[in-house]
Order: sequence, then C-alpha cells, then structure tokens
Amino acid sequence: MSKRPAIYKRRPVQIGAAILAIPVLLLAWWLGSPLLIDDVVNEPFPRAAMAVIPDGMSADEVEEAMIEAETVDIPAYEDMPEMSTTASTLAPPTNATSVTVTTEAVTDQEPTGAGDPSTTTSATTEEQPTETVNPSTTTSAAEADPEPQPRVPVPLVTGPLMDGDSFHQGSGQVTLYRLEDQTHLIRLEDIEVTNGPDLHVLLTPIHGLGSRADLQAAGYVDLGPLKGNIGSQNYPVPADYRIPDELTLVIYCVPFRVVFATAELA
Repeated sequence: MSKRPAIYKRRPVQIGAAILAIPVLLLAWWLGSPLLIDDVVNEPFPRAAMAVIPDGMSADEVEEAMIEAETVDIPAYEDMPEMSTTASTLAPPTNATSVTVTTEAVTDQEPTGAGDPSTTTSATTEEQPTETVNPSTTTSAAEADPEPQPRVPVPLVTGPLMDGDSFHQGSGQVTLYRLEDQTHLIRLEDIEVTNGPDLHVLLTPIHGLGSRADLQAAGYVDLGPLKGNIGSQNYPVPADYRIPDELTLVIYCVPFRVVFATAELA
C-alpha cells in the first residue's frame, strides 16, 4: 500500500490558514488604512440656517430647495432700451394755471364802507383744485409690508482643536452656534486631524480632559462619526441636550478607545 506524500497532508492546513487570514487581513486594512489615507470633507454652513423657514416647510426641505435652486441656470436679462430726452419732454405743460386780478377804484370820493358801490373790486382767479395730503396718513411701502429678515446664527462658544497626544494631532476651529429656532449646531472649520478607524465626534461637560477615564466619568453625547479628518463639517446637537457651562469637543477612536483631539469651547 503506497503512502501519500507529505504535501497532501499539509494542504488542508494551508487552506484553513488562508481562510482564517482573509478576515484578519481585512480587519488589519480597516484599522490601518485610515492612517495612510486622508478623507477630505468640506460642507458649507447650512443654507437653511440663514433663511426664513416658510410655513408648512421644514429646515431640511428648505435646504434641499436652496441646493436645487443653485443648480438652475438663470437666463441673463436683455439690455434695457436707452431712454431718449427731447425738448418736448422738458417743455412746460400747456394747461398752466393762470391768475388774473382786475381792480377798478374811484378816487374822487371817500370810501363809505364795505358795501359802497363807489368802490368796485373784481378778481378773477382760475386755478386747478389741489388735493391736501395728510402726512400722518402716509405710510411707506417698506413700513407697510416689511421684508422678512434672514436668520442670523449666533456663535456661543468657540475654541481651537488641540492634539490628543504626540502622535494623535488636531488643528482647526470648533464653534457652537445657536440658530433662530433655538436649536444648536457644532461647526468644525478648516480642521486637520490624524486619521483613524471609526472616529466619532463627542461632547463632554468638562474642561481639562486628561484621559479616557475622565471622559467616561464625565459622560458624553455622541454626535456621530467624523465625516472627514480634513475640511469643514456641521454636526447638529440633539434638541434635548442642555449646554453645560464647560464644554469640550472630543475626536474619539471607538475601536481603540483613544482620544485623537480635543477643543475646549469657551
């Protein structure tokens, strides 16, 4: 009876190792590739935050409508005809008001009174009636129908993005805005953060964050995944979140539980 070569005995082991290596390699790529690849995201400030929300529409619907309007080509206006100025347009009107006053007086007699027929005064006045306008009843169009004023976001607190440690670094500006509808928005402006796997944007009610233990002890609210490690982004704050006296934004790596960057807002 012939024996099978050793290579055939090792083949199942090699196939099993290859099968196990595939998920390991995928996990290693998911964890390590962000360190090699930058993700650039540049969001403008929300358009709806600068507009008046009509009745029956939500802020998201206004945002979509304004984005769609920006893509519509508006035809250029044709040149208006030039206005010609002639002598006829500058001539005075033909129905000008004329005033004629005729006075006949008898000087050889003394006046005997207002009703004395010896003194005759006649006056003929031809005038067009004029209409008296009461200035108190005049209202300008701007006062009668004022245009709605655009909403102005109010910056409440702001601070620079700082390094989490010597390896995990961050820069840029972070600002908390209050919108006209009393909601809040976090704006990350021109940031650059060391990239990493599954980075999230957190808010914690303390300053002087020293470690992950401080973050866990203070508690936090998660605004969602970081959209890009480079650029400018917006993050709505939950409506039921009460803004604390001390507020810190944290860029946090969920798988490794590492603080990548912080910004103390004051």
